[in-house]
Amino acid sequence: MGNNSSPRPDPQMGEAAKMSAETGQQMLEFMKSQASITNEWAADDRARDINTFRPLQDQFIKDAQTWASPGRKAAKASEAASQVSLASRLAQGQTDRQMMAMGVNPASGAALASRRRASTDTALARAGAINLSNRQIEAEAEAKKANAINMGSGLAVNPGTSMGLSNGAGQAGFSGAMQGYGQQASILNQDYQARMQSWQQDQAGSAGLLGAIGSIAGAYGPSLLALSSKDAKTDKRPIPDGEALGAIRKMPVERWRYKEGMGDEGEHVGPYAQDFQAATGKGDGQTIPLMEAISVTMKAVQDLDKKIDGKLKKAA
Repeated sequence: MGNNSSPRPDPQMGEAAKMSAETGQQMLEFMKSQASITNEWAADDRARDINTFRPLQDQFIKDAQTWASPGRKAAKASEAASQVSLASRLAQGQTDRQMMAMGVNPASGAALASRRRASTDTALARAGAINLSNRQIEAEAEAKKANAINMGSGLAVNPGTSMGLSNGAGQAGFSGAMQGYGQQASILNQDYQARMQSWQQDQAGSAGLLGAIGSIAGAYGPSLLALSSKDAKTDKRPIPDGEALGAIRKMPVERWRYKEGMGDEGEHVGPYAQDFQAATGKGDGQTIPLMEAISVTMKAVQDLDKKIDGKLKKAA
């Protein structure tokens, strides 16, 4: 009968699978070391962000929020008004000197009218300067707030980038390891399936041969039954390995029909008595002893099983 144990994988295939898994594990370890480095970067960036930049950012945000305060506006307005008044006085002094040079009395109506116009212009200029300074302060405040918002949107960029590198390294490492293990399983499975198919074919062949023997026994019924107890036998001798298989190999097995008036006149498959006698030395050349036929066949199956098992062991 065939080999009852399933075939073992080829050690070389197993070695290739092991190397694939080890390569994946090495990639995992390498990427873990890379992730450790980028994690340190992320920790350093985070510490700098908290200890150095956040206080500066908080102060910047506070300045932006309080920049357009009433006090700052008043101070800027006073500064702008003072500059306008100074410029107005300088201009008025220049006008007075010009009028005196032209012989106009500073106390005359023309001179007084000129001063009133200058005073009105100065008041308007002061009001304009104050409004302009207020708008400038508000614009500066808005710009600072915008900068604070933009700055806030970029907070923790470096730590985030470092963590992204770390996560990417870890993911690549685990992916490489899983691919290595997956390839290992695939290699072993492919080799095992090929060997299993060969083994199943061997088993199917053995089962078919024994099935044929069973069919013969069923067809002839009790007439095939023979005394076969160990207690009833003597002069026992082993059959050399390969002898039965060699005998069967020499015998032609064909499909044929009994001639009219011979046997059951039916169609059968089997060897010829002359060939069986020549190959095994058993029988009279006209009939085949069924016990010898079954026994030679069983021994040939054992020879075949041993031969196949030997080849599988060598391959392993």
